[in-house]
Amino acid sequence: MKPTCPAHDEATRRSAGAARPRRTLADLPGPRGLPVIGNLHELHADRWHLEFERWWRAFGDVFVVRMGRQPILVVAEGELVRDVLQRRPAVFRRTRAIEDVSREADMVGLFSADGEAWRKQRQLINPTLHARHVEGFFPSICEITGRLRDLWSRAADERAARDVLGDLMRYSVDVTSTIAFGRDLNTLGGGPDALQEHLQRVFLGLNRRILAPLPYWRYLGLPADRAYDRALLAVKRLIFELVAAARRELEGGADRPARPRTLLELMIVARDGENPRAHLSDAEVYANVLTMLLAGEDTTANTLAWILYYLASRPDVQARAREEADRVLGGGLIPTLEQSKRLEYTGAVTQETLRLRSAAPLLYLEANHDTVVGDVAVPAGAGVVVLTRATGRKPEYFGDPESFRPERWLGGAPPTLPHEPRMALAFGSGPRVCPGRSMALLECAVTVGMVLRSFTVQLADHTAPVRERMAFAMQPEGLRIRFTKRACA
Repeated sequence: MKPTCPAHDEATRRSAGAARPRRTLADLPGPRGLPVIGNLHELHADRWHLEFERWWRAFGDVFVVRMGRQPILVVAEGELVRDVLQRRPAVFRRTRAIEDVSREADMVGLFSADGEAWRKQRQLINPTLHARHVEGFFPSICEITGRLRDLWSRAADERAARDVLGDLMRYSVDVTSTIAFGRDLNTLGGGPDALQEHLQRVFLGLNRRILAPLPYWRYLGLPADRAYDRALLAVKRLIFELVAAARRELEGGADRPARPRTLLELMIVARDGENPRAHLSDAEVYANVLTMLLAGEDTTANTLAWILYYLASRPDVQARAREEADRVLGGGLIPTLEQSKRLEYTGAVTQETLRLRSAAPLLYLEANHDTVVGDVAVPAGAGVVVLTRATGRKPEYFGDPESFRPERWLGGAPPTLPHEPRMALAFGSGPRVCPGRSMALLECAVTVGMVLRSFTVQLADHTAPVRERMAFAMQPEGLRIRFTKRACA
């Protein structure tokens, strides 16, 4: 057991609201496991979040599961979840498995770094993800959104249903690469793209390795692992091409930009600068470029796909959102920046989708030293899983929690129904709240506004189930949408 800092631990106990722990992990309820492997046999790599939520409904807001012999504290009570997230990175860190797997892939960036490495990278990268910076690229976002509209217009003409998640992943990669790296990769215009396929294999490989009880891939290369390695190498080559192109532009003599304009340029300047506190290694530059591509493709694309699912499943919601889009956009088909901020009901649809279908429904952490969560003693090195989506599905925080009710975000829900927005934790909370929140919400407003003005959307097959699948982030599986052009389009 690691040594603890008495002063630090006392502050931790005060922040957790407990003078001293009353329970240990051994005192908590949880699912009965098997000898040696614990509950590992019940966790399927692409559905594991659903197992944790099933256990939550069975055992309550604080319980224990066992990964092998190791007990893992699972927390779903809202204030405790927020408390744990607020105490990162000093008291809790991402599980070491995430950092170990990320280091093997040379991608210990802002997502997977911890401690001082995370603080340094966060300080440099946060400003480039600020709303003002993202809004400066708004014309490019509109151009790429128009490209997506053209794709779905052709599908409407052909009466063809679309795998919208694949389309939206390419859309998000194009937007992310433009904003973060100043280069539009145009994966939408190029049809089915190798980059998207490579990134999807990287997603699946990272998820599989992070959840694996043993690092088997270090000794036995399965076909899926070889595919992951090839995909990672292909993405790495592309990223170093982006880095080289950005460096050439920064060194372009009289034509060079007066100051860094993109995330990539800022990282290169920081790497080449003389201030050691701002210095980024080549590995950190690569890691953060890859992190941005992964996050930009996966999280925003999944959220947009789930929004289309709800619009197609709920004609009443689609009709109300369409009326707002027609009124706000007038004769336009893609929202302007000012118009995107006035799409209030569309914003409520997005918030309700995030509450019910968060791309990150849980976070897997680890205690840096002995501490307390509520009244439970947590030893150094113990795993802690916080069920961030579960807090948004608790009736004490959101009335009628399983129903899709966008009006709750507009003050339109009955006053008898609770509504606690601070317990909707799709972007996390505390010091490590998602830095790409502004970018994601802007993409959602523009894309959904375009869809509402241009199309009516329907599920291609109302009898076909749309399931949740975990592939690094949670995504819809089996979602196909049919687009019908509107007269105004």
